[in-house]
Amino acid sequence: MRFNDFHISKELLRKVDVMNTLNGGISKPTVLMLKQDSRYLVKARIPGVDPEKMRVEVQNEKLFLFHDISVDNTYLYKETDQIPFNIGYVLIPFDVNIKKIKAQYENSELLISLPFNELAGGYNKNIDIEK
Repeated sequence: MRFNDFHISKELLRKVDVMNTLNGGISKPTVLMLKQDSRYLVKARIPGVDPEKMRVEVQNEKLFLFHDISVDNTYLYKETDQIPFNIGYVLIPFDVNIKKIKAQYENSELLISLPFNELAGGYNKNIDIEK
């Protein structure tokens, strides 16, 4: 493949994604987990979703990302229902302090901070051998 062919392919893929989105398709959310000095950082880009409708929940050892989809039920119940749509989840490592998990939305990105607990530095204990 020549360089020019690669450039054309890259441009074509970009345009296909844009056309898919414009023609009623969806762009797939991306979720990435990074390890930093004092925490894990989960970065999520969820195109086309209002940040007010995003939710983050911890269930057992998993961190779930949802957004609410409005369903019009006015013909039956005179109200609109909110149905959660699962975007994805990440497994929470054992060295995370679950009580201190925080999320914020900035620059079109959901940022979730998972600070380390006391086990993050490692654990060392001498065990006496009984005789």
